[in-house]
Amino acid sequence: MKEIFIIRHSKASETSPDNTDFGRCLAPYGVNKAIRISDVLSRNVKSVDLMLSSPACRALETSQIFARTLNYPEEKILARDKLYHFGGIENALEIISEVDDSVKSLMLIGHNPTFNALAWHLCEDFRDVMPTSAVVGLELNIKQWRNIRKAKGKLIAYLTKKQIKSN
Repeated sequence: MKEIFIIRHSKASETSPDNTDFGRCLAPYGVNKAIRISDVLSRNVKSVDLMLSSPACRALETSQIFARTLNYPEEKILARDKLYHFGGIENALEIISEVDDSVKSLMLIGHNPTFNALAWHLCEDFRDVMPTSAVVGLELNIKQWRNIRKAKGKLIAYLTKKQIKSN
């Protein structure tokens, strides 16, 4: 069995110093939101073996917050260009299929609409939306990441700020 945590980056600023989408970093509200959700997640996650992040500022900052909360070394976060420009489920599945099989628990941090579509693809029981900072955790019925395309996931976590407030 494998675990995957699909995390949409937290709330970003509307603009960036370089006037690019790529350079938009987290808004103060987004920082606080990521801290709260990562704290709740940390109570239920034993460990994370690998974090892959989009290199966009807002995704990397979200990754760093989750890494600190989950005691994952920030220097081991791997930025992957395809997680910013990967363009759909097929490319997302390709990225996952290349993960070494020694990794039992994988965390992906990136962007919608692909991350929401990926969660829907991997788990027939998950049909919610993923607002910023949302976490979808799945237990996968595979032993090797290269079999991700055939995986059927069981929902083990769905965290949003709204969901946390209601509990």
